[in-house]
Amino acid sequence: MGIGAWSTEMAAPDIMMEQMTEQQQELYQSRPGWYMYVYGIAVFAGLLACIMLLFKRKLAVILSLVSLFAVIITTSFNFFNGSWGIINTSDKFFFLSVPLLSICLWLFARSAASKAWLR
Repeated sequence: MGIGAWSTEMAAPDIMMEQMTEQQQELYQSRPGWYMYVYGIAVFAGLLACIMLLFKRKLAVILSLVSLFAVIITTSFNFFNGSWGIINTSDKFFFLSVPLLSICLWLFARSAASKAWLR
C-alpha cells in the first residue's frame, strides 16, 4: 500500500489533488521538498526490511529502524502542520496505524535477530 501511495504521489499528484478539499490541497502544496524523499525512504526501507526478513538477513533490523525513523519524521511533520484537524476518520486510522506497524516491524526484526533466526 505504501509503495502504491508513494508512486501515485510522485507520478500523478494531480489525481490525488482532485480528491482533496481546498484545505487539504493547501497543506499538500505547502509540504517542503524533503518530505517526499523521507516518505520514499520510509516506504522502501520498510519493503526491503520485509524482504530481508523473508531471506533471514540481519539487515532487516537496520532497515526497519531506518524506516521507523523516516515514518516518525513524516508523521510528526503531518501532525504538527495541522493535518490531523482536517483529515477524515478513515485517514486518521492510517495516520496512526503506519507508525504502530512500523514499530511492530522493527520490534519483530529485533526479536528475530536476538533469537538467532537471522543470519
